[in-house]
Amino acid sequence: MSTQYLDKKGLDSNLSYYIKNKDNIAIIVYAILKDSSTPYRMDIEGSAQDGLKQLFLDSIQDNIIDNQDLHILPLSSADERGNVIYHYDIQWPAELTSLHPTLGQLIEPVFDFNKQLIDNIRVLLICIGNADQQIVLYKTMAPVNIFSRTGFFLMKSETRLEEIKNDFFRVSGNFQIMKIEGELYVIDLKSVEKMFGFHEVIKREAKIGMKAIEQMDILVDIDVIKELLEDVKYARKLTKIAKASPVIEAKIENNKIIEFCKIYPYLKNRIRFSADGTKISLDTKVSKDLFIKILMDDFLTSQLTQFYYESLAKDTVKVVTDAPKGN
Repeated sequence: MSTQYLDKKGLDSNLSYYIKNKDNIAIIVYAILKDSSTPYRMDIEGSAQDGLKQLFLDSIQDNIIDNQDLHILPLSSADERGNVIYHYDIQWPAELTSLHPTLGQLIEPVFDFNKQLIDNIRVLLICIGNADQQIVLYKTMAPVNIFSRTGFFLMKSETRLEEIKNDFFRVSGNFQIMKIEGELYVIDLKSVEKMFGFHEVIKREAKIGMKAIEQMDILVDIDVIKELLEDVKYARKLTKIAKASPVIEAKIENNKIIEFCKIYPYLKNRIRFSADGTKISLDTKVSKDLFIKILMDDFLTSQLTQFYYESLAKDTVKVVTDAPKGN
């Protein structure tokens, strides 16, 4: 994992390589079984490989390259906005260890259809590329997409229905994670949050944010923040505070933060303070949410209209101090 990652333009450029060179790239599909992290290479006939390759390339084209509103953000700075791909910039959870090895090697374990069961497949790894460049797509397999012989299935055959006697599964073009140039990019954050070990990883990162808040000495009771660690949604927010709180980074004094809470229209009377007015008391869920937003500087005021806004997305603007030169 690295703090360096591709922006939208860089991601589009990388992924466009596979679209433009689709006739010169191959696809290899690996299955990961329940209670295992070992990728097993699957033997797939040529025409089916071509169909799978086109399926995932179309998905990449439609959902990523052609999506001009898509943003790329670090996972440690994740918020509630949509239309975002997250660069995985924290420790990988145990469930993603299958993405560590380099796939496409000469000697790899092969999926044995005589010994291993299709309904034991929990993840597909789709490796697309050639000797020069590869991507790996991580796709979870929901039980609803796997059909084993425990059921009874019929298929159309010219003028009648015939029984399907073999196991089969359905593959759609969606996927949850991409591995590009050794870095992970999260397409579906909710699926990653459910992964084994992810909450523990986030909690470790969130404790850094909690420590930063504790060092501010602005809360009546720091334990109310510690309790939030058990909720992955709040743990992510505390991780974001650790990595990117403008208020902490700028070392804003406590008295200024408290004064802001008292005068900002949306915050007035929604946050309580200690008897001497020097600390904040987070005694409600609303006040906890508001305090986190305060540390992320989410409450803004337009200098032009004097309107008040709450904003998750804040792109910094470079201020030019020199006057423009005339022609």
